[in-house]
Amino acid sequence: MEEVRVAAFSMPQAIEDRPFGEEIVVFRIFDKKGPIFAMISERKSILNVRVSSDFFDISDTLDGITPLRIWKNWISVDLKTVNRKQEIKDLVYESWYEVAENLSRGKRKLLNLE
Repeated sequence: MEEVRVAAFSMPQAIEDRPFGEEIVVFRIFDKKGPIFAMISERKSILNVRVSSDFFDISDTLDGITPLRIWKNWISVDLKTVNRKQEIKDLVYESWYEVAENLSRGKRKLLNLE
């Protein structure tokens, strides 16, 4: 779980929140009302992140990864199966960028994406 936290906090304007109780950690951009880019259930060792549509399309063929149909292009990652640190970091980074891309131009500028 620590590699998820380290990766999340390495992204600009990332904050941690627990709006669903102590068992689920949510990472957002900017503040507690900001968009979510990652969620982790520490008890279940499950990470939810947003990915590109290309990755989402093949996600059901990958071990330890399940497409989530509740949010567009989100997947669930079983951290007991997908446990390489670099792979976890890459998923968190990609999720941050996927979410940040959809922010208003003004907020993207604050993140140096414009």
